[in-house]
Amino acid sequence: MLPNLLHRVRHFVYYLASSLKNRGIAMFGAYLLVQASWLAIFAPLSIVVSEALMSWYGLRGVANQELLAFFLSPSGYLFAIWLVAMALFNFFLQQGALTLLLAQHEVNKRSVSQAIRLLVNRAWTIARLAFLQSALLISISCTLLFIGRWLFGLMLADWDINYYLDQQRNQLWFYFAALSIGGLPLAVWLGSKWLNWWFALPFCMLQKKPLLAQLKDSTQLSIGQRKLILCLNLAWFALRTSVFVAVIAGFIWLLRISLNWWAPEDVTPLALFLFSATVLAGGSIVSFLDTWLYASIQFYLFKVLAKQHKESLSKHHQQVLKENHRVHLGLRLMFIAVLLLGASEMKEEVAAFNQRFSEPSTMLVMGHRAGGWLALENSLEGLQKSINLELPVTEIDVQLTVDGQIAVVHDRDLRRLTGSDLVVPESSFAQIQQAFVDAGFSQPQALPYWLEKSVNKITLNIELKRYDSSLALVPALLDSLKEYPYPVIISSLDIELLEELKQKISGTELADRISTAFIAAASFGESAVQQNVDMLIVNQQWVNAWRLFSAQQRGQEVHVWTVNNAADVERLYYLRVNGVVTDSPIMALETLERLYGLSEVDHIVNSLRYWLAL
Repeated sequence: MLPNLLHRVRHFVYYLASSLKNRGIAMFGAYLLVQASWLAIFAPLSIVVSEALMSWYGLRGVANQELLAFFLSPSGYLFAIWLVAMALFNFFLQQGALTLLLAQHEVNKRSVSQAIRLLVNRAWTIARLAFLQSALLISISCTLLFIGRWLFGLMLADWDINYYLDQQRNQLWFYFAALSIGGLPLAVWLGSKWLNWWFALPFCMLQKKPLLAQLKDSTQLSIGQRKLILCLNLAWFALRTSVFVAVIAGFIWLLRISLNWWAPEDVTPLALFLFSATVLAGGSIVSFLDTWLYASIQFYLFKVLAKQHKESLSKHHQQVLKENHRVHLGLRLMFIAVLLLGASEMKEEVAAFNQRFSEPSTMLVMGHRAGGWLALENSLEGLQKSINLELPVTEIDVQLTVDGQIAVVHDRDLRRLTGSDLVVPESSFAQIQQAFVDAGFSQPQALPYWLEKSVNKITLNIELKRYDSSLALVPALLDSLKEYPYPVIISSLDIELLEELKQKISGTELADRISTAFIAAASFGESAVQQNVDMLIVNQQWVNAWRLFSAQQRGQEVHVWTVNNAADVERLYYLRVNGVVTDSPIMALETLERLYGLSEVDHIVNSLRYWLAL
C-alpha cells in the first residue's frame, strides 16, 4: 500500500510541475482575466444585492450590534446565501478556467480563448452550482449558529451587549432542544451532500448535461472517496489559512514599518503607485498559486477516478474540449448590462474610499465647559470667547437647583471652584450666585440667559447632570427650550435622563430642534439608548475601527472628549470622527488648518498610518 501511495504522490508532483511548466503563463493570464472580469461585473452586483437585503431588514451597515439577529432572520439567511454564493461563484470561475486549461493539456490543445468562451457558456450552470453549494454551507452554518447563539446567550446573558439575545431567552431553549435532536444530524447530512458534489465543477466544465445529472454523476464518482475528499479539503483549508494569515501579517508589518520610515513629503504619486502595484502583483501571484493548487488536486483526482469508472466519459470530455465555442448573443448583452450596473456602483464605492482616505475631511471643534481654558469653566466669559473664535458648538453642564432654576455648573458642590460647601441640587440659585461673587468671580446666570446670548452665534451642547434620583431636570429644561427656535444638542451619560428626554420630545416640535447625544464613559457594552441617539460623545479609549464603523453606519455622529494635544487631534481627524471636545480650541483649530493644507498623498499616507495603528 505504501509503495502505491508513494508512486501516486510522485506522479502527482510530476503532474503539477509539468502543468505549471507547459501552461503556467496561460493559466496565470486566464486567472487574471477571470478575476478582473468578476471584480468589474459581479462584485458590484453583489454589493447592490447585499445592501438591498440589509435595507430590507433595516440595517444600514455591516458593523452593527444587530448583525447576529439579522443573520438569523429570513432576509439575513438569503443575504448569507447570496454572499457565500458570489464568493463561490468567483472561486468556481477561477477554478473552472484552470480546470479547462489543465484538461486541454490532456488533449494537446492550447487555445486560451476557446477555454474562456467555454467557461462563459457554462457561467449560468456554474452560478446555479454556486448557489446550491452556498445553500448547503449556510444551512450547516446556521444550524451551528443557532446552537452557538444559545451557548453565547447562556454564558453572557447579563452583559448589555447581548440585550437582543436576552430578550429572546424563551425561544433559545426551544432552539437548543430542537437542534440537539435534529440539528447536528442535519448538519452531518448536509456536509455529506457537499462532499458528494465536490466533483460537480469538473463535470460542469467538461460535459453537456443538466445540472441535476451532473450532480448525480459527481455523487457516483465520490462513492468511497468522501473521507479522502474531506481530508484533502481540510488540509488545503489549513494550509490556505496559515499562508493567508502569514501574508496578511507580513504585509501589515511591512506597511507599518514603511509608514514609520516615510515622511509624507517624501512620498511621490509614482512611488505610491509602484508600491501599490507591487502589493497587488504579489497578492495576485499568491492567490493564483492557491487556486491552481486546489484546481490541480481536484482535476487530478477527477481524472484518475473517471478513468477507473468509465472510459467513454473521458472521450466525451475530449470531444467537448475540441469543439469551437461561441458566446451566445444573449449572454453578451447580459454581461454588458451587468457591467454598466457594476460601473455605476463601483464609481460610488471608489468615491467613498477616496473620500475616506485621500480627501480632506471636516471635523467640528467643540469647546469644553463653555470654552475650556479660555476662561473659568462654564462661565459667560468662556461662552463669549468661544463665540469670538467662531466655534460652531460649545458644551456646558447643567443641574437643577432646589428652587427649580437650571444652573450651569459641573460639580455636585462648589468647593473646587469657590471654596464653598454648597451642594448645587440642595441650594437655591441665589445662594450659588452669591458664592461665586464672594469668590471674586462674576455673577453666574441661569440657562435661559445663556440661550439668549447664544442666539445665531453658537450652538449649545447642554450636558444633563444629576446627583440624585430625580428626573425633574428634563421637564425644566424642555420648558426653557419651548420659546427657543434654534437647534441645540442635549447630552448626558445618564441613560435614564436621556430616555426621559426622548420620551418627552417624541412627536413634538422640539424633536426637530433637539439632537440627542450619549456620553460613553465605558469602552464596552451598548444599550438601546446608545444605539438610538443622534450622536455619541466618547473618550479616546472607546475609539476603535469597529465602533466607529458601527456608529457611523447607524447614521450617528461620533465626537471624542477631552482632546487637548495636536497629535490626538490629527489621529482622530484621520480616523474620520465627526468632532472633538477640547479645553484648547485654539490648538485644535490651528491643527486642523494645517491638516486642511496637506496634499492628497499626505492624506493617503497619514490615513493608512492611523488606521493600521488601531
